[in-house]
Amino acid sequence: MKKLNNQGFVLVETLIVAVFLVGIFSLLYNNFYPLIGEYERRETFDDIDSKYKIYWIKRMVQDSLYNLNKTSINTNKYVDFNCNNFSDTNLRATCNETISRVSATKIYVIKYVTTEFKAKVKNNNSFTSGIRDYMTYLPEYKVGSLNGAEYRLIVEFHNNKDNNDYYTYATIEVKK
Repeated sequence: MKKLNNQGFVLVETLIVAVFLVGIFSLLYNNFYPLIGEYERRETFDDIDSKYKIYWIKRMVQDSLYNLNKTSINTNKYVDFNCNNFSDTNLRATCNETISRVSATKIYVIKYVTTEFKAKVKNNNSFTSGIRDYMTYLPEYKVGSLNGAEYRLIVEFHNNKDNNDYYTYATIEVKK
């Protein structure tokens, strides 16, 4: 029996396998690397604590004694939530205490579809960079709410952990 010289074949086979592995790893990298940035954003956007806190603010806005200025929302694309819009003084005090307890620094009531508010935030420097980043993160919500909600709350919360101040953000729909 005559032995064939397979040295060239082994080299070509090794190169093909190496190119195949590099291709697979580059696909994995390109698909998973953007997810890392997405997870970092979700660390401060719509985290569980903020969602829990915004729920209590939502309940106040939906209260029948809260006077929501719908005309201002249509004109200005948003309205700042204000505890003074309660007709009952006891509810005003409870509202202020709740806002203080959850450390809400900014509360916006906007239309359910976020397109107009996004445009206003993008073109107006009076909004913080955090709320601008959050609005670019949020989807448009072009389709109406399944439960008939007309408005949306967007809240900025001030947090402090290990002597470091940071802000978190959350949104929730409001049926009024």
